[in-house]
Amino acid sequence: MKRGTVISTDPESGARIRDNDSVALTISDGPETVKVPDLTGLRLDKAQSLLKRDGLAAGMVTREFSDDVPKGSVISTSPDAGTERHAGSAIALTVSKGGAVDVPDVTGEDLEDAKADLQEAGLTVKVAATQVTSEYDAGQVAQQTPAGDGQAAEGDTVTLTLSKGPEMVEVPSVVGASVDAATKLLEQSGFEVKEDRGLLGLFGDTVKKQSVDAGEQAPRGRRSRSPSGDGAARARDTLVE
Repeated sequence: MKRGTVISTDPESGARIRDNDSVALTISDGPETVKVPDLTGLRLDKAQSLLKRDGLAAGMVTREFSDDVPKGSVISTSPDAGTERHAGSAIALTVSKGGAVDVPDVTGEDLEDAKADLQEAGLTVKVAATQVTSEYDAGQVAQQTPAGDGQAAEGDTVTLTLSKGPEMVEVPSVVGASVDAATKLLEQSGFEVKEDRGLLGLFGDTVKKQSVDAGEQAPRGRRSRSPSGDGAARARDTLVE
């Protein structure tokens, strides 16, 4: 109760007494206060137990990187250790995620190379059960979580999703079309276009031939880190001449 407030009487309220008899009053000194203990370096579960023992409650837990405090241990409290708070107050805890490591980008790499790069960085590797269609060759890494070029805690798990290979698309015929029309059609089909102006001529504007024959299947949006094959196998290098 608030300091100065009557907590109880003796005799209790409702009791009958003689005229001029005295009544003893018990006055509140205010709520019980407790000092926040120093929890720095303690494991989270131990810190929460100590707060409960001291009559406080564990509040919100936030996590941040720390090179000095082991992963899973308390970096600091809010309010700071030694601060007095009413019994039952919640104390916020900041807990270490461990030292930060840079996550390498392994998309497009073969699985074994990707594993080696991630493990060398101090990370654990998990391979997703499902595979996805992507611009990368079958068996290469199509996606990773967390993404490359970010940060994670040492020992964190990076999940790799492997590629089933690129989606195959039928190459349209553009021979005889204008360069602009051919380029637009090929790009709409998912290809990148290279123009050979030497064969087109300085003022040429009609496609004479294409490097991948019309009707053939070619991978949409392929981008492989492996050495490319000849022109007929590279969907992103479809050439109009």
